[in-house]
Amino acid sequence: MKNLLLPAAALLLLAACAPAERVVENPFIEASNTMTLDISRVELSDTATVVHVEAYFQPRFWIRIVSDTYLRAGQRSYALTGAEGIVPDSLFWMPDSGRASFVLRFEPLPRRTRSFDFIESDCADCFKLWGVDLTGRRSYDDGAKALPRDLRAMPADGPLPQPAMAAGRSTVRLHLPGWRQGMSTEYRLYVNTLLSGQEEHILMIDPETATAEVSFEQYGPAAAFVVDPAARRSLGTLRLAPGETTEIWTDTSESGRRLYRRRNGADAAEPAPFRTTGTYAALNALNAATPGYFSLELYNGTFADYATDADAYTEMLVGRYRALSDSIRRSDRSQMLRELNELSLRQETLHAIADADYFLRHNYWHVHRSWGQPVPEGAITAQFGPQHYAAVGALFDAGDPRLLLGDHLADYLAALSSVDWSDYGAQGTLAKELPEAMRLAEKARNLQLDDADRAQLASFAEPLFSEACLTIERDTRERLAAVEGKARIEPTPEVPVERLFEAIVAPHRGKVVLVDFWNTWCSPCRAAIRANEPLKDDALKSDDLVWIYLANGTSPLATYSTMIAEIRGLHYRLDDAQWRYLCDKRFDIDGIPSYVVVDRRGEAALRNDLRDHDTLARTLKTMLAE
Repeated sequence: MKNLLLPAAALLLLAACAPAERVVENPFIEASNTMTLDISRVELSDTATVVHVEAYFQPRFWIRIVSDTYLRAGQRSYALTGAEGIVPDSLFWMPDSGRASFVLRFEPLPRRTRSFDFIESDCADCFKLWGVDLTGRRSYDDGAKALPRDLRAMPADGPLPQPAMAAGRSTVRLHLPGWRQGMSTEYRLYVNTLLSGQEEHILMIDPETATAEVSFEQYGPAAAFVVDPAARRSLGTLRLAPGETTEIWTDTSESGRRLYRRRNGADAAEPAPFRTTGTYAALNALNAATPGYFSLELYNGTFADYATDADAYTEMLVGRYRALSDSIRRSDRSQMLRELNELSLRQETLHAIADADYFLRHNYWHVHRSWGQPVPEGAITAQFGPQHYAAVGALFDAGDPRLLLGDHLADYLAALSSVDWSDYGAQGTLAKELPEAMRLAEKARNLQLDDADRAQLASFAEPLFSEACLTIERDTRERLAAVEGKARIEPTPEVPVERLFEAIVAPHRGKVVLVDFWNTWCSPCRAAIRANEPLKDDALKSDDLVWIYLANGTSPLATYSTMIAEIRGLHYRLDDAQWRYLCDKRFDIDGIPSYVVVDRRGEAALRNDLRDHDTLARTLKTMLAE
């Protein structure tokens, strides 16, 4: 009997010493700052934690996993110890499929670990996935528990609220239930306004309360959206009424839900609740719960046929509007969303006829793969006139103030500026006065209002427009006074436009010059400048590198002066003729930001590959070393 028991005991001892394997397939992920990475499998043992990663990104673009990547569980970190299929700190080029797999090996997690965070180093834009579950969890809760009790129920449906035609100081207060250390601390609020274009406001998260707040002047209703720049995603779209404090509640678990939906289908995890207070609270909640709209899809390249004539184009447009409008009426969406979708469709329709020449060119570029190039003479023959605008004007009232609430406000404002719709059935004064108010607001932002302008403001039937323009003028004076002595605009050389660029860079011959074409209203421009500014104290700190920034008059003077006070370099504010010559004829610039680099010999080259931050830093560093 002893001889039989000894081998059995030895087997038990071996079993006790063997690694305890545990595998979790497609683990639930609570939150993420990226859609680029997902975790498909976690293998746990006493010797390692093995994480199988799925990567999704643009084909032939690169991603990178740094060697400082770690797992965090409780108060401890578990370091990366090895990798298969990817080399840490090296560029990993995505295949044509846009999807790749690799394996990362970490120090072993404790046996009873229920979840961990995946942290690709501690930099702000490094990949992070929080709450990677190891218990087998498979569903999210409805998210309502994270909301105040009075906001948990979906608001009642009803007619779309009227636009708030007033002025006042608005406050937006963002609440992020579920926020934790390591998540984004800086969000951005982009507000699309009637008279000021798109304004950017920064929301700094208070780590103690997981809230952020910002206040600004608002004129009339505005559409806005909150963006997490680190995760490169919008948290939600909302309407704001002037003079109100709007509380916004959005759960950080929405980022994890997006990963879950990609794995398991669109209906696998409902979106996290998005709630606001204020005049448009019901519209904001209903719109977030049922996103999307019925669209003409003006920019898909095939909306128009460049070879068609104006009559056929208008007939096509009218037919598509009627078909989509009928689809909206028959849809099962809420009344409020049906009304919003109809207004958005009307905005698109007005834009499609007011800027028909552009959409015909757009189709030509699409067909011939010649984006932005001149269209050969005779390729487009359509000539649009009053009868075509009248055909669209007969469909609905182009001056309906509710159009200010649609999803395509910029398109609507462009259509009002291109065509006088009061000649084609528009009721009231909005269609006539708003384009003029936009023109005068631009002058107010540049302190250019004269006596005739003030008389026109006093004649407006809509008092908001006069109040807004005069307030903008006053605000501009105050903001300029606040940065007096801090912001310097270089005098533009008084030379013909053909010699302007050379005159600007000539004083710096023998140095490397980076010329940045930008404007204050350009979000990518602002983001690039923010990213580049620290380089001036670090990798690109050099007296042999000159930073020159070119903008034009579309950047409001006060906004421009306030911004350049914080941007080290030489700043030039060009007039329209100078800007057009440099962009269209001198460098053939396709958009901003754009970069021209001048080497030590004085040779200039357009380098839009420098839109990639790492490429910019690497290129300039190499040029400085030459």
